[in-house]
Order: sequence, then C-alpha cells, then structure tokens
Amino acid sequence: MRRLGLHSERYGSTGNIGENFRRLLGVPTLDPLQTVIREAVQNIADAALPDTGPEIEIRLRSLTPDQRSTLASRVVSELPRDPCSRDLLSRTRSRDMLTVMEICDFGTSGLGGPTRSDRIPVGEQCTDFIDFLRNIGTARDTVQGGGTYGFGKVALYRASRCSTIIVDTLPQGTGLEGRRLMGCHVGRSFAVPDNGFDCRYTGRHWWGVPDRTDGIVDPVTGHAAKDLASRLGFPERGANRPGTSIMILDFDTDGQNLESIGSRVVEGLLWNFWPRMMRDTPGDRRFTCRVKVDGSQIPVPFPEEFPPLDLFSKAMRAVRDGTADGVIPIRSGNPKKMLGTLAIERGLRTPRRPLVPDGSLFPPAAHHIALMRPIELVVKYLEGTPLSDERLEWAGAFVVSHEDEVERAFADSEPPAHDDWVPDNFPPRSSAKRFVNVALTNLKRHASDMGSTPAGQHGGSEGGPPLARLAGRLGAALEGVGGDGAGRRHGSRRRRGARPARARASRPLFERLELSEMGTVAVFSTEISQDARRSGLTLATRAAVAIEGSAASRIDEAIRQPEVLSLRSVEGGLSADSSTLTLAGAEGMFEIRVLVPGDCAVTVEADVLTGDSP
Repeated sequence: MRRLGLHSERYGSTGNIGENFRRLLGVPTLDPLQTVIREAVQNIADAALPDTGPEIEIRLRSLTPDQRSTLASRVVSELPRDPCSRDLLSRTRSRDMLTVMEICDFGTSGLGGPTRSDRIPVGEQCTDFIDFLRNIGTARDTVQGGGTYGFGKVALYRASRCSTIIVDTLPQGTGLEGRRLMGCHVGRSFAVPDNGFDCRYTGRHWWGVPDRTDGIVDPVTGHAAKDLASRLGFPERGANRPGTSIMILDFDTDGQNLESIGSRVVEGLLWNFWPRMMRDTPGDRRFTCRVKVDGSQIPVPFPEEFPPLDLFSKAMRAVRDGTADGVIPIRSGNPKKMLGTLAIERGLRTPRRPLVPDGSLFPPAAHHIALMRPIELVVKYLEGTPLSDERLEWAGAFVVSHEDEVERAFADSEPPAHDDWVPDNFPPRSSAKRFVNVALTNLKRHASDMGSTPAGQHGGSEGGPPLARLAGRLGAALEGVGGDGAGRRHGSRRRRGARPARARASRPLFERLELSEMGTVAVFSTEISQDARRSGLTLATRAAVAIEGSAASRIDEAIRQPEVLSLRSVEGGLSADSSTLTLAGAEGMFEIRVLVPGDCAVTVEADVLTGDSP
C-alpha cells in the first residue's frame, strides 16, 4: 500500500476564506464536546435514508501501535510546509498514547457525488462529498433538515488538538468499490517565497491520491480504502451498511479520562436528541445510539426511563398526537399562521440517575420547554418558573409547524451552531421575524405562568384518622398533576369518536386508599384506548414517591419505594399481581393498586407497549 499524498490549498486569483474558517462557527452556547455531538448528529439526521432510522455509534479509543504506525507512514506521512501545522502533526504522530473520537453512522446516504468542486457532471444532484470535505457554508439542501454541512463542521476540527479529521465513507448504492477515505487538516494561512512572489496558502490541507494533471488529491477508493480503514481501526462496512465514519485525530480530552467523556457523550445524546430516541418514535425516524470506550459499550437508557426526560417524553407524545388534553396551539394573528404546538406535563420529581459526577446537563428540577423544529432535534431549552412545591416539576415540548414558510423562518433564525432562535437575524417587520417573535413571546409567557399555578392545598384535617390524613396528603400532592384528590369521584372518561393514532393509557388518577394486611394501598385508575389496529399489547406501570414534610420538602431517595401490587380491568376478565398486564388489544378502565411505604405521597405512571416497542 502506497502512502497518501498531501495537497495544500493555494489562494486563488479571486481569493479564499483562509484561516478564518475556524471562526465561522461563532461562539456556541455549549461546551466543545456537546457542540461536536450536536453538529455531527444533526448531519446524520439529514443523511438518513428514506424509511430508515439511522444507527449512530460514537467511539472513544486509543490507537494501537500498529494503527499509529499506519497513520504516520501511510496517511499523515507528508507534512505541510507551514511550521505551526508541521509541529502540531509531528507531535501527534509521535505520541505513545493517541486518542481519537469516531462518529460513525449506518443506514445513511454516505458522502457520495463528485470529489472535486470544479468537476461536477451536468445534472448531478448529489454533492455530499464536496459539501463536507471541500466547500464551506453550503446552503441547506434537506427539506426541513437539521443543518446539513454548513459551518457547524468546524466543531470537528476544533475538537482535534491537531485540527485534523480522517473520513471513511461508503455512499449508498455504490457497492464496496465506492468506498472512500481522505484526511483533512485546517491550519493557519502561510506564505512560501517563489520567484520573487509570496505564494500564499489558505491553511487547508488534504491527504489522498494526487491527480496526475494538477496534483490536487482525491480520496483513496475501493479495496485500497477498505484496507486502509481497517488498518486504522474504523468499523467494518458491508455493501448493505452505507454511511460515514469521522475520526477526530488527537481528540482533546481536556484532562478527562475516556470513561468520563463517554458518559458525557451519553448525556449529550439524551439531552439533545431524546425525541428521536423514544420507544414510540416511528422506526423510520428513531435513532439507535451506541457509545463505546476502548471497545466497551456504555448503556444508553431510553428517555422514558430517565428522569426528567420521562416528563418531556410525555409532553412530546401529546404534541405528536395533537388532540390530547392540554395541547396548546401557538398562532400568530398577522399574518394568520399556525406556528407550532406546545404541551406541558407536570409530575413528581423522581430521583435522578446521574451519568456524570459533576456538571450534568440535566437540571435538578425540570421547569423548561424543549424547543424544536419538525425534524424533532432539540434547539434549546426555554427555562421557566419552577413550581412552588419542590416535590413537583414540569416539562414542556414545542414543535414548530410543518408549513414550509413557518419552518423556514425558524430554521433561518438559527445561528451556525443551531442552538438558538434569534429573530433579530431578520429585517424589521418581516413575516419571518414576526413568526419567531410571536412564538417566543407566547412560550415565555407559558413558561413563566407555570410557576404561579397553585399545586393544591393540603386536604383533610391533620387531627383526623391516619388514613384520612394520608389520603388528604396524597390528593394534595397530586392535584394539578393528574389526581382528583382524596375522596373525589368521577365517572368514566372514555370518549366516543375517532380512535387515537397509537394505543395509550390516560394519566392515572388517584381514587381512594384501602387498608390491607400488607399496609396502606393507594388505588389509581387509568383508561386504555386502543388504536385502529388494537396494537396495545401490555399495560406497564411504575410508582414513585415523595415525602410529605416542611416547606422545603423534596424527593427522598433513601426511603423504601412504592410497589405496584396488581392491575385489573374494571369490567373484569383481566388481572395480574404485578406491575404489567397483558392486554392483547383490550381497552377500557383499569385499576392500579400500589402499596404505600409509610406516610408518603405516591404517584403512578402508565404506558401501553406495542409490538413496535423494543
């Protein structure tokens, strides 16, 4: 295998962008690691194949001695003439421990199309390769996409201590002979004297196979690319596994060990992409995410099982359904447009499962609205007012309308890092500016008003019997988050009309307390509604607890957790002495009996699992 050649980009007669390339990302609000994750996964979302949920694998590892040798002798063998770049790359090649981050995707289009920006065949529509590795600031080419190959790719170079990436890609439909591999380094501009002139270079350099006519390099391809990728440790790809792997060379760990960084990667995936990771996200949009550190996989929990994303997930389900109770349409009056849909869920603040020892992305108590465009990637979290009862928290989801004019306005309001909506980006009195301003004003009002909504007063007399006091506390704790309160009665909540888009369980409502040999039992009710296919197979429930105490009462992780004792159909015929019940398409009212640990307030969550659920 021959070594790759180096091509350093010279300034053209009409000029180039030069070293300011590294500044094009602006000043993101996130730290560098989170910026890398966001930018890379947004591009993966745009590259997903039709009807295929992409697989995403992020790997942190140290190159083996053989891999370091291949890198130094076959890839980064020829160094740029600029002293600064030469020094950076020389130090990288000589490291005994060389860390890399690889962002890999499968089930995506890969980087296809021509490899030269000046040689595009007439009628060619795909320019993914040159947009990512050659061009700068390419316009969005995916309808209602996340950002494509704009300025955000700068984050990849920023994360490398030597500002270098190596890209291995297999474009969709090309077969193994279409495999491509190329390296790219972004340094500073420099000049080399030549016949009385300064020959100036932009600071961009590529490693590949030199063209015999002009010396500009193209990627190494086919079996040679496959062999070189394997020698560097890239993941294997069959012909049916198209996609791209990006190696960030000499990844900047900022003094952290790889296990800690891996956990922060998992946090970043969950915090930014949970809507696309939910169990009931349609399969053609769902992200399957894996994180590996030196070959060992770090578990990535489902959002529905990871507080506070469980509340955000409930709000997201309501937005997707569009007809659930509490869904709030956000509209503009002039011009009249549907701007998007908001849903907010309240619940008990359940114990957190920290992934990192400090600096977590997740707030101790949720009081935020997740803002997103129809692609369902979180742009930012709009912080609101916390609830007065510290045992409770709320979470909201807002999704922009699919209407092209509206979606385009919000997309164009985003800075290069796609981490905000900035209406000041538009001319005064433009419709786009009005759309974004009106939506943000309404969302901020809803977020602020949440904290002023009373969570309910304690019911019952503190001097009354213990069971009555507990019922009062239970009802007060749940008022406004789904419970009717102790002693309240209600009829069936079943509604006639069109069936929901998916099988679902209504929010469980507190009915009554009972005394048993095992202790105090709280009885809740939920209504199961099946979709047209009656796809709901299992009712799954979970109980959580909050301690009643002083004004600073909070979730207590040390106490014994409540236990779901049994589930049963009110109409009879179905029952189980566990927290799950086989439905097999059944619907109607169901009772949930929960053993209450001590003098505590208890709440219950209920979900209907379908055949599509993992």
